[in-house]
Amino acid sequence: MSRTTKFAAVAASAAAAATAVVGLTAAPALAVTPGAFTATLQGNMVINAGVSATCTSSVLKGTVAANGTTTSYTSATAGGCGVTVTPGGLPWSGSISGGVVKINGFKMSAIGCTYSGNLTGSYTPSTANFPLTVTFSNQTVTKSSGLLCPSSATVTATYKYTQP
Repeated sequence: MSRTTKFAAVAASAAAAATAVVGLTAAPALAVTPGAFTATLQGNMVINAGVSATCTSSVLKGTVAANGTTTSYTSATAGGCGVTVTPGGLPWSGSISGGVVKINGFKMSAIGCTYSGNLTGSYTPSTANFPLTVTFSNQTVTKSSGLLCPSSATVTATYKYTQP
């Protein structure tokens, strides 16, 4: 092979390798199927603001946008808590992508105290579509209203996300 031919072959190989690296690093995040979803509490949800409220039932409903990652939570319930726990501020926004679920604008009230904030959880299987098991562990939310209420609370819950 002549020196020019060898140089051209090496340059072509380098360009192909660079294209492959760009293709690998620029791949879009894995998306789930767009449409309606229901998230059902698995086990208990614990909201701890110095005194724990343990809820035995909760259902979140919403939709995944056409992009497969953006979510909107349109309804939420919490029951079996020993006190009345009322979700508020719906719809909540969020996302599902790359093993992480985010709920933005989460808001719950109980015994005259209201807490709000963002929740971030992880899901399994991390590379799959629905159904997903999502765990929110010790997520801190801050007091948005109420007298004699602690300044923050933590939320721990595991939900199974499914589609009809």
